[in-house]
Amino acid sequence: MISDIISTVLEAVIGNYLISCFVLGLIVAVVEVLRWKGPRTASVISGLFLNEFILYALGVAFAINFVMHSVFGDYAAKTIGWAQSPFQLELALASLGFAIIAFVVCGRRAQFRAKAAVVVAAFVSGLGDAAGHVYQMVVNDDYAVNNTGLLLIGDIVINVVGLALVVWHAVARRHDSRTGTDAAPPRTAAVDEAVPAR
Repeated sequence: MISDIISTVLEAVIGNYLISCFVLGLIVAVVEVLRWKGPRTASVISGLFLNEFILYALGVAFAINFVMHSVFGDYAAKTIGWAQSPFQLELALASLGFAIIAFVVCGRRAQFRAKAAVVVAAFVSGLGDAAGHVYQMVVNDDYAVNNTGLLLIGDIVINVVGLALVVWHAVARRHDSRTGTDAAPPRTAAVDEAVPAR
């Protein structure tokens, strides 16, 4: 009984790794906010959430996606309801590129513009993926588990949340710099740098 429950939970977490990575990033961000020793300004909180979103929802998730579509391409194609094709390797390498850039810009030293750029690029890609899944569902009756369901919802929700985090952080940075509540250490000029280094 307990082993069945554990098996089901593990299967759900691993099988929905994009959503699992997103949720893990939110949990880590909440823990970091609670452990933050300095003033919890809007720019600090939003910066922590944005960094963890980029690290987990983009970096880790895209790295796993790279492995799934390269090493386990046959399995990934089957769960989407597609035949294996050279597209798998193209998707794998695109995912690897997103993962690398997300790992590069997730820390406090990266400029906000770079963080916004990777999130916006993932947003465009994610909504394009969602549109492709809907098209396959409507035109080709593809109701495979990873063409519809949580993957489709995740393609939309995760990327909308990422864009919302970018907007929140941009507004918070502007507000904190105007009100003098900038929590940035003296050695850095930008409010964005107030978040801790990894």
